[in-house]
Parts: sequence; C-alpha cells; structure tokens
Amino acid sequence: MKTRITLNDEQMRTFLCDGFLILHSNEDETMHLGIANKLQYLNKHEPEIGNNVLPRIPELSSVLESPRIAGAIESILGQHFMLHPHRLSTPGEPLPEGNRHLQLSHDVNGPPVGPGSKGFTVWHKDKLGRVRYHKPRFLYLFYFPQDTPTAMGPTRVIPGSQYYDHLTEADYPFAFVPKDLKAGSCMLTSIDIDHAGMSNLTDQTRNMVKFNFMRTQNPGGPSWEGGLSKWRNPEKYLGRYKHEALWSFMWDWLRGHKEKRFCPSVDVEECISGLNSANQQQRLHCIYTLGALGEPAVKPLIASLQKFEGRNLMQPLDLFKNSEGVLEPVGDIFERRWGIGAYTVQDEALALGCLGSLAVDHLIGLLNSNDSWIVINAAFALGEIGSAAGSSVPMLASLLKHSDPHVVKAILEALACIGCNTAPALPELTRLLYSTPAELGLNDDPQFFGADSVHYNVVYVLLLSDLTGKEVEPLLIDLLKSPTTSGRVCALSLEILVRKGSEVGLRQAVKYLQAHRWDDSVG
Repeated sequence: MKTRITLNDEQMRTFLCDGFLILHSNEDETMHLGIANKLQYLNKHEPEIGNNVLPRIPELSSVLESPRIAGAIESILGQHFMLHPHRLSTPGEPLPEGNRHLQLSHDVNGPPVGPGSKGFTVWHKDKLGRVRYHKPRFLYLFYFPQDTPTAMGPTRVIPGSQYYDHLTEADYPFAFVPKDLKAGSCMLTSIDIDHAGMSNLTDQTRNMVKFNFMRTQNPGGPSWEGGLSKWRNPEKYLGRYKHEALWSFMWDWLRGHKEKRFCPSVDVEECISGLNSANQQQRLHCIYTLGALGEPAVKPLIASLQKFEGRNLMQPLDLFKNSEGVLEPVGDIFERRWGIGAYTVQDEALALGCLGSLAVDHLIGLLNSNDSWIVINAAFALGEIGSAAGSSVPMLASLLKHSDPHVVKAILEALACIGCNTAPALPELTRLLYSTPAELGLNDDPQFFGADSVHYNVVYVLLLSDLTGKEVEPLLIDLLKSPTTSGRVCALSLEILVRKGSEVGLRQAVKYLQAHRWDDSVG
C-alpha cells in the first residue's frame, strides 16, 4: 500500500474555513481518460447505475486510494474512515447548440442544463438543507475524470456555508467556481456545504462521480501533518464571514485537545438572544462563544431550549416542488424546523454540545420531556459531546422504544456519535434490526423512515460502537443472509465484519461477496 500524503496545517485551516479543497489524484492520465470513456458508455446505456458505478468501473478505486486523496480524507476524517455505500455518476450534458452563447454569472441560481443531465443547478444542501453536524463527520468527493474548464460546468460551492442554516441572495456573490480542472482533479467538500451544478456551454459531456466518506471514530489527536499549535486564521479564506470562535473549536476537536478553552467574560443573556437568528454571523458567534464559556452557560442554555417545548415544532413542514423540481418548504422554516428528510436543531443544542461533560446531566434530564422536539435536540447535543456523554447511553437506549420514529432515528444518531458504553443499548438495537416496517410504525413515512433507514442507522451505531465482534457478529451474519436486507445495510455490515469479525464472520463476508460480485466478462 502506498503511503498516504496527509494535509498540512494551512490546508486543514483552509478546509475548516471554506469547507472544501481541490486536489489532484496524480494517477496516470490514461487511466482518467479510460474512466471518462466508461462513464460515457454508462450514461448512454445504463443511466440508472446508481451505487453500482464502482463495480462497473473498478479503476475508480485507484483514484480514491491514491496517496494524496486518501491522505486528505484521513486528515479530515481520521485514519479509520470508510467509503459510504452511496455514490453517484452525475453527467452534465451540453446545452442545445443555440444556447451555448449564454453569458451566465458564476452565482446564478438555477441555470439551464442540457437534456440528460443529472444533479441540480439551484443552490442547495443535500437532504433539504439540514445541517447535520458542524464537526466534520462526513465528506463529499467530486471526481472529474476529464479536463473540466469552467465552460463545461464543474460543481460550484458557497465557501463557509457548511455552517449556515440557510442561504440568502447576499451569499450568492461569494460562490466559488473551479477554473480549468485537470483530468483526475477531486474536490473534497463538507457534506453540508451549499453547492450547485452549472450549465455546460461546450459540445462535450462533463463527467463527474460523487462519493461520500464517513468518520468512524471521534478524534484522539491530529490526523494530519501538524496540529500541534493553537488555531490561527489561514492566510486566505473565501467565505463571507469571519468565525474565529467556531474555527478554533473545530481545530481543537480535530486535534483531540481536551483542555478547557479560555473565554472572556460575556453577556450570557445577550448571547442567548442571538441564537437561532437569521443573521448567520451573529448566531454562529453566539453558539461558540457560549460553548467556550463553561459552567455559566449551561443552565441559561437549558432554559432557552426548554422555551421551545409545547410549540408543536414537530409538525412537518409543507413542501412543494419549485421550477427545478427541488422540494422546498412552505412558510417560516425557522419557526418549524422539521420536515420529512430534513431538520435543523436549535442553536442551543449546538452550544450545549460544545460544553462537553458540564452539560451531560442536564441533557439527560431533558430526555424525559413529553415533547419529541426537545428530546431530539437533547439527544443531538449528547451525541456532539461524544464519549464524555457515555453515562447517557442507558437513558438513550430506553428511548429506542419511543412511539415517534423521528425520536428513534435521532437517538440512533446520538449513540453512533457517542461511540462508547454501547452494551446497554444492544438489546434494543437487536430488536430494531429484527423488526418489520409495520412493527416499527413506519408504513406512513416511507420517504425518511423505511425499515432500510432504521436498519442502516442501527448498523451505523454498531460500526462506531465499542461492542466486540463476538457481540455483533451473529446479527450481521443474519443480515447478510436475509434476502430483504438492502445493499447499503449489507455494505456497512461487511465493513464491521472486516474490522471486528472472527474467521467465521470473514468467511461469511466472502461468501456474500462471491454471490454478489459483478462480472463484466459474463454475457
């Protein structure tokens, strides 16, 4: 295996600020050309290939495993990162010849695309705008196998928007459009960055493949070349706002720094009043100022979060399809922050997650609330605290019996992020794995909470947990043997068996792969 080339301090600082980096895989140019030709064939003959793009074009693995690309992913997600089972080819087809003269601004929202194109050209976050985690737990990789000038329509991003709840038109001019990407270029981005496609003004298809990578461990120290010194701003960043308190927190988290951070005396109530604001700079400043304050911030934040109790914020947002076919919410999304497929937690939850062990007991108390929205926010905050919230696992585990499937999903996500003391949750995790959609009460909400989603999140917990291979192996083998288990659940199960499994588990993994391998030479 080639030695990975990790990022340096300046590259890491830039990523934390802007939410993206552009790197070159440095693999053989003829290989990239070959991949581009195969993508052209798939676009024409197998346009719905979806997650099967990798077995169809195994050469893509060489790009993902190249020292510079794998090293950059390791730098951001840690040494034990994994490739998520979801990946997608998103060709950008040329506009009709009569439209290729268009003079389009770099920040235009929703420019036209050619027939057969995939992806959206409107500014968006995936999953309808939910900011999952400020902390880097997931990454997108956009791979361009051919030379991609700006006119061909590469993916563009809004630097720094991975921390935003929403965009306004005032953010659009800060859009970044890659210029003259060489074949083999990769754009690494935060999974929550606002991004969009562009019009292809050339006469050639713009091929691109999107991959997703995920963290499997909370950081225990720097995973890049450096990380020993305190935060300082990079020499250059492209975002609209300066967020030193936020950036410093992320820097310390990634380098496993556990010493109490200093925060000058602040007006707590003034900071509390700035939470959940439409002003992105204000809300982010207040979140991370309170998160660095320590004990004086805990009770005011708990009280502020409790103000949302009884406001029916779990009422789903009404959605409509805009002219681009993208689902958008109706009404005030900041009053009702829940929708099928997406939610945005209260800023109080983010700040409490920054406070660490100081907030754990108070958050455990909130788990007793009769309001699902409060429980979801408390669970999120406990997950953000990580292993220091291990004492909350028994209470979280008891909530896996909750009648609201939205709560169950939030609990699973929290257990995955905590990653320790998982044993008390194993009986309920097992029950969920063996439950049908009807038993889980999910028949009315297939878009977000089908059994596949629940089973996937359970296996995600097992992957990130401190459970041994002996404890989880029987469950995973059963999943692989079941004809109803989805491909992405099997993918995570295989990953766990490789990492934790015994010889029996590894044999079962090989048996599964033997039956499911894709042989292009047959036919």
